[in-house]
Amino acid sequence: MGDLGGAGLRFGLLGPLRAWYGEQELELGRPQQRAVLAVLLQAPGRTVAVPVLVEGVWGGASPADPRKAVQLAVSRLRSAFRPYTGDDPDRMPLVRVGDGYAFRAPHAEVDATAWEELLAEAGRLRDADAPPQEVRKVLRSAQRLWVGEPLAGLPGPHAEAVRARLAEQRISAKETELELDAELGDRTDLTAEAEALALEHPGRPRLTTVLMRALYQAGRKAEALAVYEDARPSLPPDDRGPAELQLRILREDASLLPATAPTNPADPATDTWQAPDQLPAGLPDFTGRTEEVEALLDRLAAGGGRAVVVSALDGMGGVGKTTLAVHVARQVRERFPDGQLFADLRGADHTPPDPGTVLVGFLLALGVDPAEIPPDTGERSALYRSALAGRRVLVVLDNAATPGHVEPLLPGSAGCAVLITSRHRLAGLPGAHQLRLDTLPPEQALELLTRIVGAERVAAEADAAEEVVRACGLLPLAVRIAASRLVADPSLTLAALAEGLCHEHRLAELSDGERTVEATFALSYRRLDPELARAFRLMSLPDAPDLPLHCAAALLGRTEDEADELLETLVDLNLLHSPRFGRYGFHDLVRAYARGRLAAEDDAAERTAATDRLLDFCLATARNADLAARKAEPAELSLLGATVASPGRAIADGAEAVRWMRDQAEVHAAAIALGCDDPALSLDRAAELADRMGAVLPERTQTGVIADLAERIARQAAARGEHGPLALAHYLRGSMLWHINRYAESEEEIRRAVALSDRQESGGQGAAGQESGGQGAAGRKSDGQGAAGQERTERVLAKALITLGSNARTHGRYAEAAEHAGRAAAIFHRLGAQRAEGSALGEFAFSAAQTGRVDEARDAAERSARLMSASGPVSAAIGRYYLARVLRLCGDPEAALDHAVGAREEFTALQVTVFAAAAGDLAARIHAEAGRWLLAVDAAEAVLPLARRTSAALEAGLLRTLGTALDGLGRPRQARACLADSLELYERLGLADESAQVRGLLSR
Repeated sequence: MGDLGGAGLRFGLLGPLRAWYGEQELELGRPQQRAVLAVLLQAPGRTVAVPVLVEGVWGGASPADPRKAVQLAVSRLRSAFRPYTGDDPDRMPLVRVGDGYAFRAPHAEVDATAWEELLAEAGRLRDADAPPQEVRKVLRSAQRLWVGEPLAGLPGPHAEAVRARLAEQRISAKETELELDAELGDRTDLTAEAEALALEHPGRPRLTTVLMRALYQAGRKAEALAVYEDARPSLPPDDRGPAELQLRILREDASLLPATAPTNPADPATDTWQAPDQLPAGLPDFTGRTEEVEALLDRLAAGGGRAVVVSALDGMGGVGKTTLAVHVARQVRERFPDGQLFADLRGADHTPPDPGTVLVGFLLALGVDPAEIPPDTGERSALYRSALAGRRVLVVLDNAATPGHVEPLLPGSAGCAVLITSRHRLAGLPGAHQLRLDTLPPEQALELLTRIVGAERVAAEADAAEEVVRACGLLPLAVRIAASRLVADPSLTLAALAEGLCHEHRLAELSDGERTVEATFALSYRRLDPELARAFRLMSLPDAPDLPLHCAAALLGRTEDEADELLETLVDLNLLHSPRFGRYGFHDLVRAYARGRLAAEDDAAERTAATDRLLDFCLATARNADLAARKAEPAELSLLGATVASPGRAIADGAEAVRWMRDQAEVHAAAIALGCDDPALSLDRAAELADRMGAVLPERTQTGVIADLAERIARQAAARGEHGPLALAHYLRGSMLWHINRYAESEEEIRRAVALSDRQESGGQGAAGQESGGQGAAGRKSDGQGAAGQERTERVLAKALITLGSNARTHGRYAEAAEHAGRAAAIFHRLGAQRAEGSALGEFAFSAAQTGRVDEARDAAERSARLMSASGPVSAAIGRYYLARVLRLCGDPEAALDHAVGAREEFTALQVTVFAAAAGDLAARIHAEAGRWLLAVDAAEAVLPLARRTSAALEAGLLRTLGTALDGLGRPRQARACLADSLELYERLGLADESAQVRGLLSR
């Protein structure tokens, strides 16, 4: 009974009439008895005359002796209440009063009464202009009281009238709730519910407008307009709401867009917004910059009708741009209660991160499900702006390279503000307020030195202190490093430090600010002991923004405790910084200096050994993550047989595995790049690490990154003649490209992998040798010989064949797809890889069924489901989905529907988004093929938001099914809008057969 509870009498009318005393349900008897009780419950405490009871229960078909019938019903009801009354007649709630009866139990709880009280509360809140979230919360509490049709199964005019009144109240309250949903914009599944209700209750203007607005918010403008045209004949002529909304949609009224970020579609009632807090820690000894601070604070306070962009902090490296930006940002945090985002754009690097990669981090920090993040940077930027709509968030973009580097990262909400730092003035950035940051005035530079070193020590050598800050070029970074040197060595005098700095200047013939900083680095570096100096140099080797302690320890070849002590000492000396606990990175100028020292002092063997240790640790940990996330078969963890010496970091479960692989993606990419650039290392571990990235983190946010890494590995493997890594890299790149619908490129890569693997399997070189340019020593080392090498070659071949078959299936070449998948299944069967065999059999079964081999296909699908059911919940759900789609093609649609719906529920619970969308698409198609148009629309709309962010091909298929179902429901204009969108997607993907089918539907 929803929110009702307690130990007294309770009654439920919002469903079949039921009664409880405490936790004991009372037996109320026949329908006429229940109907009498229902009349009395609707008039609590008041007397209801017998004729009124008779008319309410029996209507025009009253019994021969109506009064006796009522007396008998009341008597039996009194017997039902005995567990409540016991032997005390005063507790009896049904009492005789004159010529009628009354229900008198003042503390009894009735769900219909609670329902109406909650509706009244929601009305009062709306009248008082309460926040829409509060009103909606009350309405949702009220809706939870319902368990079915009111007074279900009870006869008589009274029950019928109560049903009609409560049903109208319910649909009206639901309309209000959906309007609030649309206003807040925090439900990605709003369209599905609005569509179902509009079809179930045609002619209701409020439902029509909610559906139109939900479709418009979902980017389906043509469908939104078509809904109005289809519904117009059934709408009341005096209600102008839908017509006015049509005009606003045509004008693209911005106020129709969501006011808040979308929530997780798996739980539409839950707000998934997270208020990020990404600002680095401020410096307690921040000094000076009073005018600049005030200017920035004034600018942030003056934000008006659009996002404030402050590109005020341009200046040379080391001048203190980041420190100032963070200092100001932390002062204004309270003005931005929805959170603060921070990103180092590494604009001074040779290859700064793509804005799309930064957007992934921002979206994850805002609570967006990784599966909901699209692969395209433009789409990510649009989702980011939608997530920030109506929010007050401060965004700090540090070290930008160009205006194009930051434009995708700018919010559009008037409540947001942006602080940008750059070494160059970002001319042309719209709305930017420019502020040049110069070196510190001499007195502020001296004050900074004093605050770090101590007033007494500076006062004792005042002249030398001034020489130090002048020798530091008045650059804050240089002053901080010099001061840290003094703090670390109390015996070092300021005069000696000043002399050392001047000496470094003379040696380098320095003339500009950044070279002045380099002189400061040199002086500090020369005072490091050998172990610290080695750590300083080696930490600069990977091209990653920072390293976690675990990876840093592996890179240095030290225990974590030893590495922690070394790195914290370098942090104290301002030669490293720690952006968050347990992670260590460089200021880019310091990194450049460290790399210079690495090249000058460490030979190639030392750099190779460090890279080898880092790759070894990363691969070992990635394998641990794969075991925790997927319970992968041992052979799956090492497709090339690469050996690792490190045990890696222990990973507790799948959630930790995904977090680790996501957080270390840039570190893994840097380690792979080092492996590719070092000819002394074979590429097997780099290739396997990239493969584990794709296996453990199958998110579309990573597919492009992994595809690029695979391309880099392939280039190097071809040049070195390393056939195993070459084949794996081609397979991996092809697989990643397939998942982002780049089918032609995917097929080209996969065919290369198959050709290479076929040649290796047969023991020849042929095409593989031609592509790789011959087999060198490194290639002989990684290819592996004998039975183990043969097995690894076969595994890569079989995985490539599955993807090749999937590509053929996507383009309707089912006979070819079945041949590839069948060959892969046979290989996996020979190798004893049951889960992989089950997956290949599922692919084979679907394509075989498409060619008419239905008996063979059904047998294969059932075997696939059996094999995969023993390999964990995700694999079991995939096997069930494979079986469902084959059963549909084999003429058993109801069994197929049962498995499709079950698989969709399992995928949703497991948060496997793309398969949840695929299973929902299958269920929608089965309903449509059976002419169950309403159910088809419900099933399609429920998963369409998932498909839109996971697979363009799935989205196109769902739109086709939705269009077919809407046409069957007599909604031709909305149906054509869906089909037109489907056709556009199919043509963009180059899927000719599907495009032709949709054109046929449109031409009817």
